[in-house]
Amino acid sequence: MYNPATGRNEFILINSATEESIGKNVIPGFLKEHPLSEDNDLQLRVVRIGNKVVSASDRHDIQYKFGVLEDKELNAVTLPGGFIYINSGLATLLNDDELAFVLAHETGHVAARHIAKKLQSGMAYQLLLGIAFASLGDEASAGSQQIVQGADTVYNLVSLSYSRKDEYEADRLAVRYAGRSGFDPYASISALEKIKQNEGPQWKVLGYFRTHPYVDERIDSLKKNIPVIIER
Repeated sequence: MYNPATGRNEFILINSATEESIGKNVIPGFLKEHPLSEDNDLQLRVVRIGNKVVSASDRHDIQYKFGVLEDKELNAVTLPGGFIYINSGLATLLNDDELAFVLAHETGHVAARHIAKKLQSGMAYQLLLGIAFASLGDEASAGSQQIVQGADTVYNLVSLSYSRKDEYEADRLAVRYAGRSGFDPYASISALEKIKQNEGPQWKVLGYFRTHPYVDERIDSLKKNIPVIIER
């Protein structure tokens, strides 16, 4: 299938309906371990900015959902099906343009189907289908123990670091989506620099740069390529 976000023809077994079903079945357990923030203003801010970014993205065959987790660690995570969460610590650290970049970066991972590809390469397809159809109560689907195991596996897979190629691609898409939706694309640089400064030395491998590595290389790449990206 042709992916407009990447501009490539790609072989992806997991269609959008299955991806969303997987996400919906993983979310309850995830939110039990990582509760949502009770700051309604912060939730509304993230949803508002996230929806603006999504409107400028290349993928509209799923319903994106944004939320803020009650966690001071500077991090963000995206689960299958367009479920995008940012920690309260990171959301409050960034201004609107910087926050737009982070949410657009996560949206870029969804649009480029990086998460679906991770799942496809890291899990048995039968197990994926079992998770996707668990809510239907189909006796042919995987048993409850398998669903729990599968949900844990999904979260572990998406929590792993993205590849260098995926990170650069998500950054390029983030600059494009943020710019298209009226935010400052150059805030991508200040966002990464601000996160780096507040997390301490890079060797500590904390928070955002545990799951989104290569920070110095990403900053250098953005400085060189933003003018080219926004001209397209």
